[in-house]
Amino acid sequence: MIVTLQDMLKDAENKNYAVACINATTYEGLRGIIEAAEELNAPVILGHAQVHETVAPIDEFGPLIVQEAVKAKVPVVVHLDHGMDYEYAIKAVRAGFNSIMYDCSVLSLEKNIEEVRHFTKLAHKMGVAVEGEVGCMPSNIVGQGGCTEFGKEIINIKDYYTKPEEARRFVEETGVDMLTVSFGTVHGVFVDKPELDIQLLTDIHKETDAYLVMHGSSGVDQDQMLAAVDHGVRKINHYTSVGTAPASPLMEAVQRAEDPVYYHDLAKMSKDIIKEKSKEIIALLRSHMR
Repeated sequence: MIVTLQDMLKDAENKNYAVACINATTYEGLRGIIEAAEELNAPVILGHAQVHETVAPIDEFGPLIVQEAVKAKVPVVVHLDHGMDYEYAIKAVRAGFNSIMYDCSVLSLEKNIEEVRHFTKLAHKMGVAVEGEVGCMPSNIVGQGGCTEFGKEIINIKDYYTKPEEARRFVEETGVDMLTVSFGTVHGVFVDKPELDIQLLTDIHKETDAYLVMHGSSGVDQDQMLAAVDHGVRKINHYTSVGTAPASPLMEAVQRAEDPVYYHDLAKMSKDIIKEKSKEIIALLRSHMR
């Protein structure tokens, strides 16, 4: 069933757990995520990222996500992850998404606030929750020698950390429901072992009443993940660990096969693998114990 983001994360705040937001790019992945949540009787946030438009066009895949969310036996929020332009975010709202990340974090703080404030006012009138980001989280691009953002190598990841005072101002002036903060994670595959700045997270949590969000969670140690939850993170995004999980088992299955390999068998195998990986993530965040 589709529920409001506010109700879902209010319960997480009261009971000290986080909800997994897992991006789906195929029907098999979508079903695997939902089945994982249902088996654990846990809430889940189904994500669709704008960057995946070429493999899962929102005009076609968006209504399918909403349809499956409505039929789910657990609380579900349908969320646009990293909507980077206004028109695309509006497309998601029209498709039935009830939570939007409007990501203007590459802009100056002032312009970020201006753009997100305008969108949030409109979204709230339609009952849609909004997530913003302060502190532009970098990405690890395999093959480019480390942590990069827009083709530039980052010397010090701390330069991208969210400043508590800017987080407070952003939330106060935009009215967002959720805030993505940068405190040690990156998108993609970690080149170096991540070390989360939990003290910074604690300081940000004290400065704002928005629900805090962690992106770039694939590869973060379990103890650090739980420390983030214990210090205020209520939504944790995953994709890389889930999206890459089927690759090796599928290759092994194809290489071992003596009979013809059917696509539908590989698709079902992918769904089952994604389900098990999603169950691991959901269980770690304690949302199944609510």
